[in-house]
Amino acid sequence: MLRVLAAGACAVLLSSAAAWGQARTAKEKPLPLPLPPPAPSEAPGRANGAAPLPGSDPRRRASSDGRHLGLYRLVRSNETDTLLRVVEDSFRAVAESSKRYRSVAALPEPASGKQGCGVSATCLAALGGAQDVDEVFAGELRPYKNGLTLKVVLVDTRTDRVLGSDDQVIESQTDQEVRARAESLACRLLAGGDCSGEALVDIDLPEMKLIVDDRPLERAGKNPERLRLPVGAHTLRVVVGDRTSLQRPLLVTRAAASAPVLFAREREESIVLSSARDLPLGIDGRPMLAPSVRPKPAARWNRPAGLAAVALGVVVGSVGMYEGLHGRSLIHGANASFDQRGAYLPGDLSNIQSGKSAASTGNVLLIAGGALAAAGLTLYFTF
Repeated sequence: MLRVLAAGACAVLLSSAAAWGQARTAKEKPLPLPLPPPAPSEAPGRANGAAPLPGSDPRRRASSDGRHLGLYRLVRSNETDTLLRVVEDSFRAVAESSKRYRSVAALPEPASGKQGCGVSATCLAALGGAQDVDEVFAGELRPYKNGLTLKVVLVDTRTDRVLGSDDQVIESQTDQEVRARAESLACRLLAGGDCSGEALVDIDLPEMKLIVDDRPLERAGKNPERLRLPVGAHTLRVVVGDRTSLQRPLLVTRAAASAPVLFAREREESIVLSSARDLPLGIDGRPMLAPSVRPKPAARWNRPAGLAAVALGVVVGSVGMYEGLHGRSLIHGANASFDQRGAYLPGDLSNIQSGKSAASTGNVLLIAGGALAAAGLTLYFTF
């Protein structure tokens, strides 16, 4: 019996010791704390320090310190087309002067041998999002018939949405026209169309009127005339009285105008509007062009003809009056002879016939003279 009681006491003591040990272990073990969420810039599935891949990051928030613009490069390191460089330089100059953007950055050059983004909104948005810009501006220059076509697009990197797009056809493949049209497209999308430039036109007659884009433009009265117009391609023609010149393209860029690009001259036969590059250069390197020659006024034939008609009418009328008076005199003499003798003599009858004929002729000539005089006066004062 004593052995059973001793064994039970030992069992109780052992179980109490085990329970006290477990409780102590639970109290000394630290509780797990919640971990902070990963930083937004650390996307899952990308190693730390690795370059961001287009389309791999979640959409970024809009910048609180102003918009950041990315320019998608048109010119690669091995590019030889000078017109592409003109377009890219024009885009960069307009973007950097725009008040809408806090900063402007060139996006990475497309890898050699790859087609690149072109004007694809999805590709441009992914590329711009990877470079942490708000918007991406890109352009594309392609052959079109006998010229080129320039297309531009502005893309929001957060929504892949196209904010604006436009295109223009470039007829002459010259640096000046490509620059003017590229600046015009960039100004519309990046600066809200708030871009203007100057052009000089040499006009040596004060009576010459300017018609720009089929609208009259007021002159300042100087030569050369300094025209302030929106950046881009315009048309110009010159009018003097009822004569007009042929229509010429007028290219306006943001660069300051230093020399006339068009020269207007009046000639005997027409109004000539010439481009500076089509004119021969003088010793001083400037375009050489003779001054305007006013056409001689046409001889007015109406006044001499009118005076001649009036003079002829006076002569004819005078002859008619003479014939009328002569005929009246013959008839009056025959009647007087009848009153004296009581009968007509053979000569009196002949005088009466001659008098009637002269009177009729005089009436006709008098009417004809009056008509000629009236016609002459009309020519002299009307035409």
